[in-house]
Formats: sequence, C-alpha cells, structure tokens
Amino acid sequence: MRAADVLRELGRPIAYYPFLSRYLGGVNASVLFCQIFYWQDKAASDLGVHKTVEELEEETGLSYEEQRSARRSLRAKGVLIETAKRIEHKTYFRIDEDALELLLSSDPVTKKQGSKSAGTKSEKSISRNGKSPSREMGKVHPAKSGNPDSRDGQTLARGSADPHSVNSTETTTETTAATRATDAVDKSVAAAAENEKPNPEPERELTDLLISLERARGKDLSIDRSRDRVHVLTWVGKGITPQRLREAHALAVAARGRDGDDRPTYAGFVTTFIDAEAAPAAVGQPDMAEWFRSPEGVDAHGAECGMRERKADEDWRYYRVLVARAARDTAAVEFVLSDAQRFNAADLYQFARVTFGDALMPVDDYAS
Repeated sequence: MRAADVLRELGRPIAYYPFLSRYLGGVNASVLFCQIFYWQDKAASDLGVHKTVEELEEETGLSYEEQRSARRSLRAKGVLIETAKRIEHKTYFRIDEDALELLLSSDPVTKKQGSKSAGTKSEKSISRNGKSPSREMGKVHPAKSGNPDSRDGQTLARGSADPHSVNSTETTTETTAATRATDAVDKSVAAAAENEKPNPEPERELTDLLISLERARGKDLSIDRSRDRVHVLTWVGKGITPQRLREAHALAVAARGRDGDDRPTYAGFVTTFIDAEAAPAAVGQPDMAEWFRSPEGVDAHGAECGMRERKADEDWRYYRVLVARAARDTAAVEFVLSDAQRFNAADLYQFARVTFGDALMPVDDYAS
C-alpha cells in the first residue's frame, strides 16, 4: 500500500498529521500539505487544486507569508508541484505522490538548534501584509540593567505590578513567595506529565515492539522500508499505543494459528487487526457477512480462509475474487460480478468468470 493510499484511509485530517511535520519542514508545511492533499482527489483539473490565498487562510488559518514559507518548504522537499496559469490568474497545486513515497521512505531531517533560531527570527521579521515590522519593533535598546524596562523607560522590579512602586522589601517578599509557589506547581505538573510524556520516537518504539514480539515467538521479522514502514507511520498517525499494538498482534497470531500459517505476522497483516481493535465498542464490529465491501474486510477474510497475503501492488478487487472463490461465498460472488458490471470493468468481470467457473457462477449469468 502506497503512502498516499494510507493517508486516504486515515480520512480527512482535522488539523494535520503531526508525524509529517518532521519530513516536510515544520507544522505550517504539514498543515498546508494536508489541506491540498485532501482537496486533490476532488479537483476537476488534471493540474491539481486551485485555491486562492484567502481560501487557504480561511481553511487553515495560515497567513499569506506563512503560506509562502510553507509552499517554499514543500517545493524544496519535492512533494508540491505548482502550475501558474497567468492568463487565468490562477495557481494550481498538486501533490507528487511518488516524491512523497520517496520522502517517507527516508529518515526525517532534524533541524539544528541554530537554524531553528534563525528561522524563527526570519519569520518574525515579516508582518502579515509582507512588510517589515515597524521601526519601533526594530530598535535595539541598550541594556541598562538586568531587569526588563517598562514602556516609558522606567525600570520595573521583578514581580511588581505597579511600575511606580519603590517598596523593594515588599516586592522582594512577594517575588520570593510567587517564585516558590510557581516552582512547586511546576514540579508537580512536571511529575504528572512525566508519566504521560509520549515517546519522542513512536515509530521506532512500535517497530522495535513488533520485532520483539515476533522474536519471542521464535520468528525473525524485519521491517522493509519501502513496504512495511508506511504501515508503521500509519499507526503513529492514528495514535496507536504499544498496548494497542500488543492486542492487535495477539489477534494476528491467533489468526495465523487458526489458519496453520507459520509465517511471521508482518506489519501489513497486523494492520488489519489494528483497524479492528481501534473500532469503538459502541459502534460494534463490522458485519463480517459483508466482508467483500471493503479492502480491510477482504484482507481479514482472506486470512481466515488461509489465503496468501495481498501483495502491496495488487488490486484489492482482483484479490477479492480469489478470496470469494476460496470462501465459496455465493453472496460475495454475486456482489463481485455486479460490482464489475456497475463500473464497466470488463477485465475484472472476465477474470471473475474464469476464476469462479461454472460451479460458482450464478445460474442466470450468461457470457456476454
């Protein structure tokens, strides 16, 4: 499954996919990328999505300068293709899915501290309308003391609410008390947050966990960067916890045992059980009687029937034909045939006829 297909399976992002910011050059670039990616499949033009600056600002909250910076970053990463139609006064945006695939198969680039500071300073030097900040903001004031200066030039005592206060004893006492109270709160908050602090590298954590779970079963599992890694990134994007991965892995192992399959539980195979594990209990599990309506249902039913795993580049509709034959499910057979006819997929229909044979073909079906 390609990286772009995985993002489509995740659905429309509410804001953005956080893990992409490490690859695309920041949060703003990730937000803009996700918005263009969402509209790309709905665009009428082959050139991609046409959005004005105002529309993007309304949808994402990014100002003109923030959009420019984000677009520059996405172009530098190679994932954004811009086509300017000057006569129409339009600019079209399109995500290069091949470049995205290549980018996500590499390690994310971590910004150095120095470049981060410089970038922040550069962004702050430009106002929303593209002009430099006012002269007042650009002035450099000599440091007269260690304490911050007030707007009228008078020095403020730390912790003092009144700029004209001269009671240093009272100010010092209040400041000390406030500092101690703040330190106590900070320490308690830090202690509470320490237990809930997310792992800074969830991708590595989930990858290592799956490998260790398989090693405990005596299986040698490796994560293929071009095929399996995109599944792990999907887990990260969905916020899958190590406990959820353990539960999904247990379901995958049970399915392997039920089918008499001695292979490792690959990342793609575990993903089908993660989706089932992530479904809310109130909604209930999908109706397995209609497994043939979704790629996830087909993959899961194929595993139950002892079928081989669907290949990464294999059309799930063709794989569904093989699963329907293995299951000898007449409802699935009829649905596959009608589905192929509805979408005028002649090759798929003929493949299904040959695969099903006379034993499974409906009695009222005639060769066209």
